[in-house]
Amino acid sequence: MNAIDFFDRGWSLGAVAPFLIDSETREALTYDDTRRRTLRIANRMLAGGYGPGVNAAVISYNDVAAYTVVLSITRTGATWIPINPRNTILENARILDAFDCEILFIQASFSEHVAAIRQVAPRIREIICIDGEIADTPSLDAWIEGTSEDEIYLSHDPDRLFAVQPTGGTTGAPKGVCLPNKALENIVANMAAVQPPRGRPVFLAVAPLTHAAGMVAQSLLPFGASIVVMSHVDKTAILRAIPQFGITHTFLPPTVIYELLAHPEARTTDYSSLQAFVYGASPMAPQKLRLALEVFGPVMCQVYGQTETSFPATFLSPDDHFQSDGQIASEKRLASCGRPSPFSKVRIVRDDGVAAAVGEVGEICVSGLGLMSGYYKNPDATAETLRDGWVHTGDIGYCDEEGFFYITDRRKDMIITGGFNVYSVEVERTLLSHPDVLECAVIGLPDPKWGETVTAFVQFRDGRSPDVDEIIAFCKGQIGSVQSPKKIIPVTSLPKSAVGKVLKRELRQQYWGNSSRMVS
Repeated sequence: MNAIDFFDRGWSLGAVAPFLIDSETREALTYDDTRRRTLRIANRMLAGGYGPGVNAAVISYNDVAAYTVVLSITRTGATWIPINPRNTILENARILDAFDCEILFIQASFSEHVAAIRQVAPRIREIICIDGEIADTPSLDAWIEGTSEDEIYLSHDPDRLFAVQPTGGTTGAPKGVCLPNKALENIVANMAAVQPPRGRPVFLAVAPLTHAAGMVAQSLLPFGASIVVMSHVDKTAILRAIPQFGITHTFLPPTVIYELLAHPEARTTDYSSLQAFVYGASPMAPQKLRLALEVFGPVMCQVYGQTETSFPATFLSPDDHFQSDGQIASEKRLASCGRPSPFSKVRIVRDDGVAAAVGEVGEICVSGLGLMSGYYKNPDATAETLRDGWVHTGDIGYCDEEGFFYITDRRKDMIITGGFNVYSVEVERTLLSHPDVLECAVIGLPDPKWGETVTAFVQFRDGRSPDVDEIIAFCKGQIGSVQSPKKIIPVTSLPKSAVGKVLKRELRQQYWGNSSRMVS
């Protein structure tokens, strides 16, 4: 199936049913309203030469108009580049240029950055404002004025890319995960198999629709789901939206769930409509998960996977969170990322390439139709990650005798903070570009709220003692707040091996002790 087919199936179940609902204004677009608008936008795109083989992007926070444009892009057969609006504009402009974006749709709130985007990404032929007017940039309404709502017949091509998903890279250059139509079909099939909705779903979109939350939402479209769109995290609004809109499904990273659990209204909210409270993007502390089960009920379910793999590759169902007698499962079980999804293959591979035995630690590898087809114009990185039909995730873990998988480490120095991946090398490179920094090492330190907090051990140049807040602000201007260090620890020297390699293990020792997070 083509990416747009899942929405069209939802439309076929009830054209007048509400589809996109603004959580603040409560204004709603029906499936028919949305479909007609996507046809107009798609026909206008095709008239301008933006169809199969063309890459298009949207820079926007969660927004009804933005999601409509994303559907329009998929209706043309063009390839969507999901952009994280929380990145710095320079980072996003570089991504747009690297991934050959030709048409960009943008929220008016980013208007001051249009000139910089045009300069850094000259391949972009047109920039359209989705929710207003920007100087020298047409509004979406003006751009599609007079365009027909004629049907568009798109031939099925399972290998045609529906998205090129940007992901951080240890080299500093962005990598684009190429996701074909068959990968999205695998996502929908997997989610439908592991957690089929009862009745017409209502999905609360709080986490960015450009990431995992968007994949969960996509999986519900063929069931005629309504999507309640929330532009930013507001804990009170989230809790109140669940009973107000009859929310059945949502996706949140653990950090937001922790904040919800601490909210004074958490224990008085009516959660009876919830079917699936999906969490993922980073591990959830078993103690906090136990509390979530007590507060939200038997609806918690975990997804594990990477952009490069099937989604979810593994799934910890609501039932898996409990024992056969109805009591909450052990902390060991709650630490699992679940069993393989029906349309995914998952295995543990030792360093010598041999399949690991039960309980033996190795690298988690994933296979199936949901895999990426490769990294965009990066054959070397593709060959390193995708081997013999298996994605080598870089995550280290094991499988127990019941088929449950556990993540114990990460092969690379990736830090997961608040559900976002941060690569230490990229942060180190930014720090080293500061004139006062001689050497540095970046690691993730344990944090009860964020999972890990980005921490930099910095050796300054002789005679230099800059304000660490200024160094952090410098990093934020280069790579954004998520990836920047939250703490800088000045040191006189860094521990090194005989060949001059910085020993991050020694830096971690005093904070992580002998935990599995200790790597060299």
